Amino acid sequence: MLIQRSECIEDYIEITFSDNKTAQFSLFWLRDHSTDTSSINPNTLQRDLNTFTLPSAPEINHQEITNNGEQLTINWIKDNVVSEFSADFLYTMEFNINELPTYHLWGSDMQNKIPDFDFNKIIQSEKEFIPVLDAIEKYGLVTFSNMPSDMEATKSLLEKVGYIRETVFGGLWDFSNNEAHSDSAYTSVGIGLHTDGTYTIDPPGLQLLHCLAFDGEGGFNQFADGFKIAETIKNEDPKAYKILKQIEVPAHYIEPDIQLRGKHAVIREDKNGNFEQICFNNFDRSPFKLSNAEQKVFYRAYGRFQQLINDPNFQVTFQLQPGRAVWFDNWRALHARSSFTGFRHLAGGYTNREDYISKKLTLRGQTPWQE
Repeated sequence: MLIQRSECIEDYIEITFSDNKTAQFSLFWLRDHSTDTSSINPNTLQRDLNTFTLPSAPEINHQEITNNGEQLTINWIKDNVVSEFSADFLYTMEFNINELPTYHLWGSDMQNKIPDFDFNKIIQSEKEFIPVLDAIEKYGLVTFSNMPSDMEATKSLLEKVGYIRETVFGGLWDFSNNEAHSDSAYTSVGIGLHTDGTYTIDPPGLQLLHCLAFDGEGGFNQFADGFKIAETIKNEDPKAYKILKQIEVPAHYIEPDIQLRGKHAVIREDKNGNFEQICFNNFDRSPFKLSNAEQKVFYRAYGRFQQLINDPNFQVTFQLQPGRAVWFDNWRALHARSSFTGFRHLAGGYTNREDYISKKLTLRGQTPWQE
């Protein structure tokens, strides 16, 4: 993006970009967002400028377009401060070009097409890990091959994003059908499609499942794209979609000396209307009562969501074998497991949503001034 024209008019600067779009930036806003070393610490990117001492319309000596339209430069009267703003930054601030959805919706068409990565390759460097993060952002689901069948491999993969989240199940955990916790994951029964942690205030961001050993039959993993389900309901039944956005569903997890409770809407959007989070787990749902009118529409909408996630047209299915792992966005992908016989031993863990986002921004070299 380039700047074609800039003009100071009263207490703002009007800018025309190379696509002929026009935007206005107040002098106050521009001074407050200056990245000169007296305003922003270059090492921490924290503000040194005391915003609240600025006049409502800071005075300028002059402003000009520099670097062949790539930049706007402003010389302020007070303190002789010089501010430089890239055309890309100003354009993004005005038109939010990076707030478009980055996800690709999928259903059964994703069968046998889930992005798969060689563990030995991606573990070597940060550069090799970028495609993994890109794929999780796009699809919410990736798999890994050539995983060593030990928990050190599980740990090293999780820590590629950040620290491992501690929960009532521990940090790095392993589980089998030994009924060690009051959760169906620790049995051999089938588990329907759901997201984890609906009983927490902040459900886990990413979840990793790594197969260490399997001697038996069954135990197929199923996944569904919660965003695809939400989009389908939004298009076919706007009233049901509105209910799933509005009504918060309570959930619980209980074992001796532990009682966790959370409450979330099934579908959450960001401020631009893009899908942001799915929270759905009918198994952990707590008792709650609505008015008769709300209850009727809620159960219809909630039931439609349940119906769609169990439609094979919205699912992918595969069986984790030793040396294989799956990593998925728990704010998007619903997961399940069919019943099995024999012995099945998995390892895994959670990472926070904020750490996943942090890793993406860091590896892409993005800051709030370089979106």
